[in-house]
Amino acid sequence: MNCLIGQSGGPSSVINASLAGVIQASIDNDLDTIYVLRHGIEGLLSDNIAEIDKEKYKSSLANDRLKSRPSSILGSCRYKLPNDLDSPIYEDIFNKLKELNISSFIYIGGNDSMDTVKKLNQYIEYKNIDFININGCPKTIDNDLMLMDHSPGFGSAAKYIANTILDIRTDVDIYDVNTVTFVEIMGRNAGWLAASALITNLHQDRDVVNLLYLSEKSVHKDQIIEDIKLAFKNEKNLIVVVSEGFMDTENFFKEEVFRSYDLGFNHPIISGISRKLADFVYKELDIKTKAVELSITQRTNYMISKTDSDEAFKLGYKALELSIDNTNLVPTLIRKNDSPYTVEYSHAYSFDIANKENLIPEEWLSNENTFKENIYKYILPLIQGEINPIIKNGLHSYIKLNEFTK
Repeated sequence: MNCLIGQSGGPSSVINASLAGVIQASIDNDLDTIYVLRHGIEGLLSDNIAEIDKEKYKSSLANDRLKSRPSSILGSCRYKLPNDLDSPIYEDIFNKLKELNISSFIYIGGNDSMDTVKKLNQYIEYKNIDFININGCPKTIDNDLMLMDHSPGFGSAAKYIANTILDIRTDVDIYDVNTVTFVEIMGRNAGWLAASALITNLHQDRDVVNLLYLSEKSVHKDQIIEDIKLAFKNEKNLIVVVSEGFMDTENFFKEEVFRSYDLGFNHPIISGISRKLADFVYKELDIKTKAVELSITQRTNYMISKTDSDEAFKLGYKALELSIDNTNLVPTLIRKNDSPYTVEYSHAYSFDIANKENLIPEEWLSNENTFKENIYKYILPLIQGEINPIIKNGLHSYIKLNEFTK
């Protein structure tokens, strides 16, 4: 019984904690050989595969060091498998899996990665294959995976965003003139990350974030000006948080924001709404404006939530455990209580997660005061605890793949 593990899609700060969970479960369940893919399913197609050295893994303290190593140590891809199950790609994939005697294949990723898990399982059913089980393991900072309370990676990204905005507040407050600083947060269609910035207002004597614009809710561009004028009555220096996918009702800002398309799943690469808003407000109100785009630092940073890391590890562990007797499953997180915060682990089928998005509920968006309370209650437990990075010569020191592979 051999295991194969891959990582796919955008990275997160705890995706390697899930990898550590899968590896540890493989060791605990006495699997013979543990293989890892470099660059996801593309690595399988190109034979870019490495083998875990179990002794080196233990001696290098890889479990703990992976938990403090952001981004995908195995590399990633955005390769979309064909819809046609008669494509020779599938025969090639399963021939390679059989040659390696793979009994469990765990693919760590988000919505699109679960599309890969779904299609591979469709091929298993189509060809009556019985030598392998293929399961997913959830990951995405966007927090838009279906059938789970929250997605691993989201808590750490939210922790980083909130603390960064607190730092930005110390900067924007130094001037005794009216200013507006727009902070652009990831979230093509889902505004969870941008909304998480509101946690900075909790237990403060003033709002750190003054205005919030989400992907799920468009407003007229003139309303933005009115919102800013009203906010200036209470605050001289404004911080306005905006989802990268936010758009006004007339698509006034659309040009150059939705500027190109990603490979594979053809998602638009979105950036620049903060700059467009800053320019617009400057022209309309003749005041100082700034644009801050946190970009990829949100998803690959050292400010890791211990809660997030622990949950990611357990999800990886459970993905492997499920694969011993089952295929086409994805372990999930279900919240049981907010205080004290507790979760339980369940599972779902890949086709119920793949290519779908869990957006902020409409009932949350309908009332501003209720929305804030819901966000506080939802976010606060997810950002608790720290995974301290290893520091050498004043710099972060991250584990490398060759330290625990043959």
